[in-house]
Amino acid sequence: MAAHATYTGPMDAMTARRLSALTTDFYARTSTSFSATRQASWPGWARLLALLPESAAPLQVYDLACGNLRFERYLAGSGRHVHAWSVDGADELLSLGMTSLGALDCAPVVHVHQADIMSALFAGKVEELLADVPPCDLAVSFGFLHHVPMACLREQVLRLLVESVRPGGTVAVSFWQFERSARIMAKAEPVAGGDAGDYLLGWQERSDVKRYCHSFSEREIDALADSVRATAYEIARFSSDGKTSDLNRYLVLQYREQPSGTVA
Repeated sequence: MAAHATYTGPMDAMTARRLSALTTDFYARTSTSFSATRQASWPGWARLLALLPESAAPLQVYDLACGNLRFERYLAGSGRHVHAWSVDGADELLSLGMTSLGALDCAPVVHVHQADIMSALFAGKVEELLADVPPCDLAVSFGFLHHVPMACLREQVLRLLVESVRPGGTVAVSFWQFERSARIMAKAEPVAGGDAGDYLLGWQERSDVKRYCHSFSEREIDALADSVRATAYEIARFSSDGKTSDLNRYLVLQYREQPSGTVA
């Protein structure tokens, strides 16, 4: 297992921006090979869908950091009629995803919005990520929060997802807990100047690319859930995925409409 560095957190904004740029470069340089390994659905998604009410109406979904649209493909294969508003900044991943959707017999309706999510977060302009998105039934972000440095930015992401759903709508996010994996940790490099749980991870056998990843503790997930408690309440939390079925921790919330005259 990789040796732990002496952490000097909380992380500063300059370090956060540097790590974010590193991750952006990673995806720009590995899109094809990365997408090839990200085709199968996650077992945790079936557990999520089981929590949603059945309806003959199309399921309206907001997917932040959608990558190659594999969650949209999964929904199409589940038999649900889907209208998705899907946001990501990796243009090649989006292109690969749209090509794969076009090969489906019954493809979902997907409105793609290419946007630099991290730049919007750093600038405090997350509303730009909801351009032309109606109130949705379900908002998700999978495989993304571990790339978001600093707790304050993660809170922005969760608030954005809550704001994107209608009253009674569902929000679901995944938190990677890769510190559980000795195989991953054997190659993980602790981030100098980062917080506990911050690492650089490589890709396959390449030595020229690294991405920033954060492994979440249960306490951090508690704090994030607590940050939106005025507008959303937790309805489920469970572990799934990976060879050991516990590398992703899912948090599922339901948006509640504020009573008239109440200030959150």
